[in-house]
Amino acid sequence: MAVLQTLARRAAKTVFFIASSIAVGRTLGPPENWVSINFVHQLGRAIYGPGDIGADNFWDLMFYIDFLTVISITTVIYIVTMKLITKIRKK
Repeated sequence: MAVLQTLARRAAKTVFFIASSIAVGRTLGPPENWVSINFVHQLGRAIYGPGDIGADNFWDLMFYIDFLTVISITTVIYIVTMKLITKIRKK
């Protein structure tokens, strides 16, 4: 019985993390709205070199910036929420 309870809690936490990441991603919107194109060009020049940033690399960088931002924000939300739940359950 304890194994099923542990499995259910892990599944609930995983579903919560995925749902939170979807909510954060939808809230932020497309990265073109909140990431400066100049920043992406500078980052592309730093990673790929001065002449090698093409459209594919540009949009790949936009995706990576968006993905890392969503995961970072979701991780902070997840950790804070889990600490709050633990604190509430101890009372």
